[in-house]
Amino acid sequence: MRNSNRITSVLAVFMALVLVGGCAKTSQTEATGKGTIRGINAIVTAPDLSFLIEERNIGSATFKGAAGFAEYDDLTYNFNFDIFLPSATSPTRLATEFIDVVADTEYTLVLAGSIANPTIMRWEAPERTWDESETVFEADFVHLSPAIGEVDVYFAPVGTIPALGSAIGTLNLGDRIPYAEFQDAQFQLIVTPKDDVDPLNYLYQSATFSSTPATRVTFALFDPDPSITADIAVNLINANGASTSIPDATKPAIIRLLHAALDIDRVDGFLNNDFNAPAFPDVGFGEVSAYSDIGSTATPVTLTDVGNIGAVVHEEEISGGANSKRTVVFGSESGTLLFKGLRNDARPLETYPVIRLTNASANADAVNIYVLDPGTVITEDDRPAYGGLPSQVDTGFFGVDEGIHELTITSFGDLTPISTPLAIDLAIGDFLDIVILDNVDPTIVDVVIFDSNLP
Repeated sequence: MRNSNRITSVLAVFMALVLVGGCAKTSQTEATGKGTIRGINAIVTAPDLSFLIEERNIGSATFKGAAGFAEYDDLTYNFNFDIFLPSATSPTRLATEFIDVVADTEYTLVLAGSIANPTIMRWEAPERTWDESETVFEADFVHLSPAIGEVDVYFAPVGTIPALGSAIGTLNLGDRIPYAEFQDAQFQLIVTPKDDVDPLNYLYQSATFSSTPATRVTFALFDPDPSITADIAVNLINANGASTSIPDATKPAIIRLLHAALDIDRVDGFLNNDFNAPAFPDVGFGEVSAYSDIGSTATPVTLTDVGNIGAVVHEEEISGGANSKRTVVFGSESGTLLFKGLRNDARPLETYPVIRLTNASANADAVNIYVLDPGTVITEDDRPAYGGLPSQVDTGFFGVDEGIHELTITSFGDLTPISTPLAIDLAIGDFLDIVILDNVDPTIVDVVIFDSNLP
């Protein structure tokens, strides 16, 4: 691990390049081959990162995500990590790594630490050329989680029980088990505390997954965050830059209920046809329940009148992946009752607050959402934070500036508010859900706000 540059502006970097007469000098004047590079985002409180070669964008990497591998001539380059702040007109530089690229070598740069004090982890490996006749694949394993200590990693065909001495390696923060060959099979990944194989103490256990021969993949351990119920986040990163979450099969999915159907009284919610006790008791319009575990990936959810299991209001199956969190919005569209699942995948960021807006109104077909300074009279010069949001659709989470704002809803194509302006005070680290609801007056809407991770 090596220290990266402190946060600097793009302008400062540009001026520095001008002063030294342009791009970095290369160790040779002509390329003789190519190497490959990727960047990984391992900062749990970071927004999406831009990964660049000099000032040219390679790609974007969300937390646990990767940009690259990208192929470049075996010359010398500065590789940079940038972020964009919500109201900024130019990016902010976080870190730079200089590499004298060697042909037929792959390089991985990981931005770690924090946004306030970023560091870069780096490793190199010879490229692997496949002839497509192989029955093996290659995998490496890397520990990128400050939240967990030293661990043992077990990677073996399904049914193999971890035993002391059989781990493929021991990892601490920043450690990596280099690429090794594995015969094509169905595998399971298990992570335990160092020298502890008690199944009750496993830190992570994947479901069964099938390998693909003649491929090279990375298993990376990341910090957990409020969007999952597991103790460790594990992603599989392939050579094309795709980063796929590998859920902990032993951790449940959890869901909660948001009541957004104006014409329906208070309800009890039951899971898996178990009517002994409601999982979501006594939920009224505009209210959100506590979370409850889902026992399977496709779970029947039944809503009844409060205290009357014989008066079924609505029932529908809800799907959820292991160790995920979802909000199930109970609403209506054109008079038809429905469930809409919202994945609660936000994290607190150290750069700015994030919000998500969901139009759960059946009366407002499409709306504009303004997040402006308090007291602002909306004019054509004001741009909505989100324009034309249809009924039963959400914006996904996006960043806004911290501070006090006024949230106002208008119909699409109209500047007249259809909601009472609502003051919201947003601080760095906030991640809020904002839901638009029907009012008894069909020409206006109401708004409810709740913490996206509220238990």
